[in-house]
Amino acid sequence: MKITELKKGLIVSCQATAEEPMRDSAIMGRFALAAQIGGAVGVRMNGVADILAARQLIAIPTVGLIKHTYPGYWCYITPTLRDVEAVYATGSEIVAVDACKLSKPGNVSAAELLSSIKKEFPDILLMADVSTCEEGLRAVDAGADLVSTTLAGYTEYTRHNDDDKIMELQAPDISLVASLAEKLKVPVVAEGRYWDDQLAAKAFQAGAHNVVIGAGITRPQIITRKIVGNLKPYLNNGKEA
Repeated sequence: MKITELKKGLIVSCQATAEEPMRDSAIMGRFALAAQIGGAVGVRMNGVADILAARQLIAIPTVGLIKHTYPGYWCYITPTLRDVEAVYATGSEIVAVDACKLSKPGNVSAAELLSSIKKEFPDILLMADVSTCEEGLRAVDAGADLVSTTLAGYTEYTRHNDDDKIMELQAPDISLVASLAEKLKVPVVAEGRYWDDQLAAKAFQAGAHNVVIGAGITRPQIITRKIVGNLKPYLNNGKEA
């Protein structure tokens, strides 16, 4: 696949953590199929089993990754060459990699990791997950084919805690999308707390080529929590609190 073949539009993130009720590779594959039927131009999948489950059912591109934690390192999104190799072997058209400024396992920098990936897998399409504009610029210099704002608000130096909302329901960093789109020639992907079509539209207006929505589509317990929270003012004996 060439980067020019990635259609502009919605990418659905089909992921669930170990403690979530939907945590099953077959379910994640079905979520991916539902996303395709609904008009998504791609899906984002975590882990070899989930990626393979999706690829058996869908024809749209897969952004594959492996969330792998290593002692002493914060970075966890496909953070080593070995992890990249595992995703590459699934046939994923795009591999997502942590490209923030924090060191990867083995004290490898983001630029070193991205350059090594391109050298080892020259035909790979590489998505750099970043949290700042500077990280995005450096990632492209190191060989990234597209840049995603996945980590904005999650790295310790970009985090803005809002005690009233869980992380998934906090505001996305649309200004970062605009900055990257203005400065980069590669596609910019808006990801990280894009909940619905209204937020996605703002990201496209800011210059995004794609928008990733995850929790708002594939994590029903968070969808329910959002709705319940919005209804609380009306559940006090039928009167606003």
